[in-house]
Formats: sequence, structure tokens, C-alpha cells
Amino acid sequence: MIAEDAIEDTGPREFTVLYREDAAFGRYEPSDGAYIGAWLIPEMTIREFEHETGRSHAVYVYEIVLGEEIPVSWLLHCIASVATPLFIVHPPENFEDVSEIDLIIQLAQQLGAFNLPMFITFYPEGHGMMPAEYSLLFRNARNIFLTHAPMSAFVWTAPAGTSQNYYPGHSAVDWVAVSLLAEWKDDGFTDVLAEFDEFYNAFHENKPIMIFPFGVSHYSRNDYTYRVNQAADEISRLYDALDSYPRVGLIVYGDALTLLRAYSNDFSVSIESQLLNAYGNAIQNEYFLSSLERKTIENFRWVRSAYTGYFFEDEIYISQNTLQNELNFFSANLIEINENFFTEASEIDEKNIYVCYQQHVIYVDNLP
Repeated sequence: MIAEDAIEDTGPREFTVLYREDAAFGRYEPSDGAYIGAWLIPEMTIREFEHETGRSHAVYVYEIVLGEEIPVSWLLHCIASVATPLFIVHPPENFEDVSEIDLIIQLAQQLGAFNLPMFITFYPEGHGMMPAEYSLLFRNARNIFLTHAPMSAFVWTAPAGTSQNYYPGHSAVDWVAVSLLAEWKDDGFTDVLAEFDEFYNAFHENKPIMIFPFGVSHYSRNDYTYRVNQAADEISRLYDALDSYPRVGLIVYGDALTLLRAYSNDFSVSIESQLLNAYGNAIQNEYFLSSLERKTIENFRWVRSAYTGYFFEDEIYISQNTLQNELNFFSANLIEINENFFTEASEIDEKNIYVCYQQHVIYVDNLP
């Protein structure tokens, strides 16, 4: 076995290790990376936002109430920007003239006429329903959309403060979503990723995960204090950390969550140039995707290892931790593993990727 200090002394090249994991992909789930999306303040257009941030976004958000007119002009702007709409669907205030099911059918027919991929977040707050009632309506709504808007993907958003009793079941859900909003408490931001771990662990084996909305507060009415510098740093830190969650397929920043909507905190980035720059810089990483992936993909994904690989003297080496903890393969000698299990490395694509076919492991040079 090669000691770590020996590796450092002889100067090997470090590689990021990706290993193959069998998985069934969800509808529109990216095979690698995560889509970026935004929920914009009304004053900001898609074109302006993408100009200011320097990146096209894969998804944009629009709230709609059953029975209201659909936003045709906004949908056309999405089409022009090659962006996918995500609709938050709220119930009407009353059902005096028409049934709820009829309104759902009407909405599905109207949106389905555009023949576009879209995400539907249906009644994300539960709206006072009991779990069984909510689950039944969610399943019925999804079936209606599959009939009249077959390119839609239904998203279940965990209602705040409720349990997974509201989950309609794997067969009725295409994606699951959770809100992650970092607020300043005492001497620092709330650790939203620590909170996220429990949700991620509960769903990542079965469903692609959407973080929606995602945000960092730069102002709080709790102490009437602006923290723009701290918020900019936290935005950068959080986006840098998200590639540790391979099943997170979409991150939607909640720019619309200003004091008018979020009440005690302002999560918007578009009204502060420093925050807009920080956000724009954070999403430049190629890991973040600007358009929806619609191609047919294999039933596996590449997962980034937590441990570094090494290319040294024309041989490829990976950590025993990768083999034992992630690939469940046990051996005491890295050299024997290399000789017995890896084919000759070959360079493919334009990313300087080295493939070890038999073990289904790849090495990516200088992966961001």
C-alpha cells in the first residue's frame, strides 16, 4: 500500500474520483450536475436577471391560483429564453361556481396546449387539509395532468411544520422539494445544510430533490440589521457545498422572498449589487446547468467520491476509503487492486476523463 506522505513527496497528480451508482432517474432529472432556477421579484425580467448574473437559468417560477388566467406572456418569455416553467398552484378562495376537479382539468388543458416540459408544485402548503385528503387530491391532480399535460412533472413540497404523513407516495410524485432559507440567528446563519441532511437521506434513494426556495437573508426585522457582506459569503459557501448532494437536481433561488412576502427577512439578491454579483459568481461553476435535460439517459449516475484519486507514473490509484466505504470493495493493497481491476486509462471527451471500465470508476482532472 502507498503511504499518503510518500504520495505527497513524489508529486502525483490529483484527480477527482467519480464512481458509478445504479439508479432510476426521475423525469427530467439531470444525469450529472444540478439545474439552476430563480423565483424573481415582479420588477425583474428573465432577460435582465440573466444579463446581471451572467448565466441562463433552466427554470423560472410563477404562482397561479386555480381558476385564474394562465400567464401566456410569461410563458412565451420562458420559451424565448429556453427556460422551463415551474408553477406553484394554489387553490381558489371558494368553489361557488365550479368544482375543484373541474378547475384542475381546466388548468391542465390550458398548460398542456403549450406542449412544454414544466414542473407543477401543487398546493405546497397543504392549505389546512388532513394528510389523507391532501394525498388523494394530489394523486388525482397528477393523473389529470398526465392526461392533459403529459410533459409535466409533479413536485411534492414538504409543507412547513408537517410530517411525511402528507407525502402522497412514490408513485404519485416525480420530484420532492424542500425550502432552505438561511436566517441570521445570534452570531451566525442557521445551518440549513445540517437541516437538509435529514430530508435528503429520507428521499434521495427514490426521488430527485429540488431545493425550492433557496435563499440567504441579508436583512432581518428581528434586529433591523443589514448583513450584506455576510450574506454574500454565505451564498458562495452554500452553492459550493451543493455538489456533495448528487440527487439534488434543481436549486431555485427565492429572489421574490422580500420583506413583502417573507415578512421578517429579505432573501432577494437582485436589489443589492453585491449579492447579485456573489450569486452570479457562485453559479458560474459548470456543475450548475442552464437548460433542461430531456434526452434518454442510462439507469445509473456518476457520484463524486469524498476522497481524492491519484495518477502517478502512468498508473491510477484510488483511496481505500473509496473502495471500502463507497464501492464496498475490500483489499489491503492498492497496487494489486490497480493491476487486477483496472484497464488501461484512456482519454475521452474534452474533459481529460480517465475511465476504469471494470470497476466503473472515472477520474476527472481539475473538476471544479
